[in-house]
Amino acid sequence: MQWIEPEHSKERVKKAGKYLVGPGVTVQQVREAIPVFFNWRSAHAFPMQIMLDLLRKNAIRIDRNALVVQRLKRVNSILNKLIREEGMSLSRMEDIAGCRAVLDNTRDVRKLYINLKNSRTKNILYRERDYILNPKESGYRGIHLVYKYNGQKDKYRGLLVELQLRSKIQHAWATAVEVVGTFTKQALKASYGEPIWLEFFKLASVEFAKLEGCKIDERYEGLDTLSKLKECMSILDIDRRLRAFNVAVKTISSRAGEKGGAGYYILFLDLEKRVIKLRAFDKSRLEEATNTYNEEEQKYSDDDTKDLVLVSANSLRELRRAYPNYFSDTNIFSKHLDEVIAKG
Repeated sequence: MQWIEPEHSKERVKKAGKYLVGPGVTVQQVREAIPVFFNWRSAHAFPMQIMLDLLRKNAIRIDRNALVVQRLKRVNSILNKLIREEGMSLSRMEDIAGCRAVLDNTRDVRKLYINLKNSRTKNILYRERDYILNPKESGYRGIHLVYKYNGQKDKYRGLLVELQLRSKIQHAWATAVEVVGTFTKQALKASYGEPIWLEFFKLASVEFAKLEGCKIDERYEGLDTLSKLKECMSILDIDRRLRAFNVAVKTISSRAGEKGGAGYYILFLDLEKRVIKLRAFDKSRLEEATNTYNEEEQKYSDDDTKDLVLVSANSLRELRRAYPNYFSDTNIFSKHLDEVIAKG
């Protein structure tokens, strides 16, 4: 397999990021920044694959049905992060390459976390964030581990890959946030959007933590969060809205994709037509998949009704499980909401 190598210094990558989002830049500077940007993102594919192998090996020892996938961060997500987070640099962004493991419960997530920390790997654990013990402001829960590649291939040394560890309930919550954010055009994942939606997901996170026997966010201790959640659900007419988001999407794929062969997939979501197009590439065609993805993202860069992502999965079925937000699937989230209400 032909892996794409980084062609530019970190300083040049840093400048490219500034040129793509900063004020007062010239057209020529933007033109020169674009290929630097795409090369930098694509070069993360190799260390991401190395970390995926490590993650999968450890995850299936704990939960043989664990879902383990990888993805390169979307262009708009990268650019928005550069704009949103003061002092953020393209050259040191930690989640351009991401691998995710979804396990049955938080106990298994904790086991995986410990196993990864004790695993024998040349790659360096650079940073860790436990959002189960300390949830994000948005209510997001999970564990993130950021590794620096430190293997045999010198050109990739120092590139960062983020591993996300979630339980099924945590994954269902995060999926619902992305689905609602996508269809309502709000950056709910980054805690930007209508206050009622933000509050709803924070309260849902607290109640889901109770379902899993986890420590709840101290800001909500002693409060009647269930009553507040029910109030938000009523105001938002949440059942009807979630059913509306769970549209019947038409998946167009190659026969290879339908057969479920391992490889790379470009997911193209058309919000206006509510259709998903799926293009499959086998594992030997990474460069073609990456180049096609880069071209398509540039083509629709100014169209907020189109959304794309390049991901890796072992099968189409696994892909649907890992990225239900692209298939508008909030059913599992809704079931957990029903469970919360029934217990209350």
